[in-house]
Amino acid sequence: MRKGILFAVALGVALALKAHVTPNVVLMRRGDFVKASLPGATKFFEKTFQAPARAAVRSETGWTPSGDDTKIYVGREEGGRLVGSVVFLWMPSQHGPVGIGVAFGPAGTILRATVTDVGSEPLVWVRPLLRDGVIAGLDGISPSVSPDPGRIAPETSGAMSRYYAKVIAEGVSWAQAIEKASITS
Repeated sequence: MRKGILFAVALGVALALKAHVTPNVVLMRRGDFVKASLPGATKFFEKTFQAPARAAVRSETGWTPSGDDTKIYVGREEGGRLVGSVVFLWMPSQHGPVGIGVAFGPAGTILRATVTDVGSEPLVWVRPLLRDGVIAGLDGISPSVSPDPGRIAPETSGAMSRYYAKVIAEGVSWAQAIEKASITS
């Protein structure tokens, strides 16, 4: 029995070391990103992401978003005109989850994107991908165009930064799928 306990402890330690997920660092508060991304909006509300929309996202991406890892906020002018929406989601990575925020205009084009949260270890690889707190190279992308990781800080050449550019690009494409599905549902 003692050998079994030692084995279980050793296995637990080995798995914990392999995952090496580090505590998250907040790079931008969600509320600040929403307000900065949707200037002119005076009314904000959270949009419920229904089961048919989740199924549409799964069909397009192979990933099923949950209410815990995906949030949608809509901004409107005082008169009710849609200014845009913002999708927040968590992306898995080899060093823990990455929080991504993507703002969309009324036509579904990307207004801006950012990393809201990242682990303290990958921070050194993600920070070079941000310019003034946002991800450069994604603004103006239409809903039908997938983000190209090569457009995200192309001058940054480190292998881990390029890995995180791919993670971010995939997250932005998932946000695009969420935006499309939330409009039609």
